[in-house]
Amino acid sequence: MSTDTEVLSIAEAADVLGVKQSTVYAYISRGLLKRHRLPRDRRSWLSRSEVEGFGQRKGTRTLLHDDEPAVSADTSQVARLDGDALLYRERDAVELARTASYEEVAELLWEQPDVAPARDLEPELVTAIRRLQDTMPASSLPLDRLKVTATLLGARDSFRYDLSVPSVLSAARTMAPAFVESLPQPGAVCERGRPIAERLWGRLTAEPATPERLAVLSAALVLLADHGLGPSTRAVREAAAKAADPYSAVLAGMSVASGLLLGGGSSLAVQAWLGDIASPASVSRVLEQRLLRGDRLSGFGQPRYRSADPRATELLRLLAEAPADPERLAIVEAAIDLVRRRRDLEPNVEFALGALCFVHGMAEGAGEAVFVIARTAGWIAHSLETYTVQ
Repeated sequence: MSTDTEVLSIAEAADVLGVKQSTVYAYISRGLLKRHRLPRDRRSWLSRSEVEGFGQRKGTRTLLHDDEPAVSADTSQVARLDGDALLYRERDAVELARTASYEEVAELLWEQPDVAPARDLEPELVTAIRRLQDTMPASSLPLDRLKVTATLLGARDSFRYDLSVPSVLSAARTMAPAFVESLPQPGAVCERGRPIAERLWGRLTAEPATPERLAVLSAALVLLADHGLGPSTRAVREAAAKAADPYSAVLAGMSVASGLLLGGGSSLAVQAWLGDIASPASVSRVLEQRLLRGDRLSGFGQPRYRSADPRATELLRLLAEAPADPERLAIVEAAIDLVRRRRDLEPNVEFALGALCFVHGMAEGAGEAVFVIARTAGWIAHSLETYTVQ
């Protein structure tokens, strides 16, 4: 679209269709109309020909009631499944995990693919984060530390209620580096300004970083960045629909993701039961005991895929190729083989994340931290999508 005469504003489109502006936003949210941007203009525009063609279809005005909410619960342009492929903005997530950093994928999800990611925090913010974390009990789980840092970031941001795209993006770019800064440092210190995966590794484990190990962690961050409209993302969108600031929206996602049946919480359970297994030969006995107690065997099955979870397949492949304790790798492989034979279930990404933590001796709850830092990129993308259709 090269000229303003070829596009319509939201108000103009509403006039053409004879509906309220909120209904036009709902059409956009459901993918019935496509939103466009003009150079150096952050407003939403619609193709005149597309709107006029849409209005001529029979029954257009009855597709939605005028009082229907502008944010659809089941439609998003951020990520989707195409068969067994997970796509971020129509790009294959597994391929991105092999070729792009977490920061680059975050900018892609935020529709800023040409922006060079910012990686540094202001020294004053680093000091504030460290002072706050010093007040936390030493036994605090990583997710607890991330929650209080998210609250701190919001309290310090005088523009937190500015929900314009530039303001939200400015807030978003501080979150992952700030979350990394919130965690204890059992391993080697990595200088600021390095990619998030490199800086995060030494916060999770004392094992030395190698290129292969960093490749696994980087891939995990990319593959967990979004997964469509799951429970935690729905919570984020609901908060954003009520004009919650981005920090509060992310906190809503964190709260849901901490459940043991979901995301990071499930990886915590996987890390725990793998840790009960002393050798590959004892896998069957330990799992038998857990089932006898009525414990849930987390980490297997993903109903959204017809076959194996491609995210798990990629992470487990990379995990097997990285330097690691061979016995721990053998325990992971034996567990997968046993469940596959007895239950006909494939490992999901939560199992792969828990296995990463187990194999490399990461701190308890490290998987939750990886999940939340990764998913913050997607949560911000969904917040932006929700804010811009209000």
